[in-house]
Amino acid sequence: MQINDPRWPSLREAARRFLRTEGCNLQVSTENVKEANEIVQAIADHIPARLNLPVISVGLLSSEGLFQIGAHEPEIDICWVPDATWTDFKSQVIELLEAGYPGCIGCGGPGSEGVWNESARRQEMLGN
Repeated sequence: MQINDPRWPSLREAARRFLRTEGCNLQVSTENVKEANEIVQAIADHIPARLNLPVISVGLLSSEGLFQIGAHEPEIDICWVPDATWTDFKSQVIELLEAGYPGCIGCGGPGSEGVWNESARRQEMLGN
């Protein structure tokens, strides 16, 4: 997904939330479980102080209370990306890890320092 895509900021926020939250549950499709476990290993490698790594389970690409990719529109406190792929999400996570996120200042990319406005993002993505 390109940076000029209206979904990109939400996808980036989903990746940031995932990386900031210790011990979260990452749900992925069955065919992505192996790559999801590779991301968990990358987190362990890039954030050695992390004590509680994500737990992988099978389901809709999401992490409870943090983000959801696709499907129906969730509650407003969930970062929602209406239409993206596992590859899109994985790429964002790896890019942020390689930049030093979340253990750095300013490396989270555009929008990482301000307050996230999910309502405004949804309006922009959905053209309302």
